[in-house]
Amino acid sequence: MNGRSHQKIAMLSYAIVATVPIINSMAIFNNKYIHVPIGISLIGIGTACLSGLIVDADSQNSKINHMNPLTGTSNKVTHDIEKLLKLLLRLLLGVGLFALIIWNSKTIIAQLSRIKFIGEYAKICTYFMSFIFLVIGITNERIYKNIPVIGFVYKKLSNIISKGSNNLKRTTMFLTYIGSSLILALYNVTNLNDSSIYLICILLICIAIFPHRTFLHSIEGVIVFTISASYVFNRLGYEYLTGCFFVGYISHIYWADIFTKEGVPILSTPRFIAELLKKIGIHNKFVYILEKIGKLKLKLPPHITTGSDAGNLFEVIYIIILFIVFVVSFNVYGGNFRII
Repeated sequence: MNGRSHQKIAMLSYAIVATVPIINSMAIFNNKYIHVPIGISLIGIGTACLSGLIVDADSQNSKINHMNPLTGTSNKVTHDIEKLLKLLLRLLLGVGLFALIIWNSKTIIAQLSRIKFIGEYAKICTYFMSFIFLVIGITNERIYKNIPVIGFVYKKLSNIISKGSNNLKRTTMFLTYIGSSLILALYNVTNLNDSSIYLICILLICIAIFPHRTFLHSIEGVIVFTISASYVFNRLGYEYLTGCFFVGYISHIYWADIFTKEGVPILSTPRFIAELLKKIGIHNKFVYILEKIGKLKLKLPPHITTGSDAGNLFEVIYIIILFIVFVVSFNVYGGNFRII
């Protein structure tokens, strides 16, 4: 699902949990470590919204990384460069095709002159065609891709540009999170000397190195990120926000991405341990079992594709249903809002 949908689902999920007593009393939402108070906190809504986006922090194209001033600025610059390079590529191909038609105009005109109904307009058709290829190259990428031969060449070269752009975005994201982790660790050594800070440093490294929809989308990610959030909120004096964070985080994985065709991993670490063991030359049944466990995923129908028409429709309907559930629950159980 896209970032905006995750935001809405996270906020509505928290609002429902904080409103419906039977849901709020469930052990997963109220226990020794997590507590979601009855009553909707506006700060809690913001916390759930943010945690619903953090799950995709390992994707260079995610909303959270566009919101991040460092990765967001870098992504925008890279995207603009990508668009410019593709425009220059279309312009180059368009000019080349224009020049090729003009260079061979006599031959083309002669061939067109033999065609009935076109013959007398052969010269106009030839020059108009060369002009159209040039204009389309500049103004409309979609049409340009469908032009025989030239469109095939453009798509191949365009894919190379897109791949380079994505690699650059990924590298920038990697350096940003690794750099942030190192700076935080150095600051902790020289000023705070708090061992809990190193867990946050490790999380930043995990965001940088793990592929999308692996660690952050697994049970391990839920546990480690919730522990880190708990530390931060306890230091701030707002322990209850840990519950808001938890609801927003799990809503992304188990109440949203679970409906996609990719599904979500049950566990992620067995797969990475297996890959590490294979790299050091260990290949046995234990490694094979770890791989199989790491590949197990949770999926529920309708198995949507993010960005597809069907996927977008499902997201809209799903959010509307959640909103209706919230409105009804708010009225039935006498819900209330507060700032903090």
